[in-house]
Amino acid sequence: MKYLTYLTIMLALLVSCSGENTDDEGDPLEPLAFSSLTAERDTIESGESTKIIAVATGYSLSYYWTATAGDILGKGSEVVYTASPCQSGKNKITCTVKDGNNASLKKEIYIVVK
Repeated sequence: MKYLTYLTIMLALLVSCSGENTDDEGDPLEPLAFSSLTAERDTIESGESTKIIAVATGYSLSYYWTATAGDILGKGSEVVYTASPCQSGKNKITCTVKDGNNASLKKEIYIVVK
């Protein structure tokens, strides 16, 4: 009987600890707001990198990044932009934020590569 009681308690604990945590996703009624897109440095040398940060609020956010030249490393609201070794000029970085209600907003910044 003790074994059965112990097993029942362990099973109850296991069930209560499993599953996805939806607390981090926010309130489904909160509207999407994309307040800023900034880079640590707006001018870098060819082959260098700079961190880019998107600040947005809303429900269950996803971030999508593109660059006209160079590479975006990472995912989420903070990424690193690395300039191509042979690509100088003014490069556009675009971040699109989508929420769990299928709304989206987009911002762009430019990084000058020397």
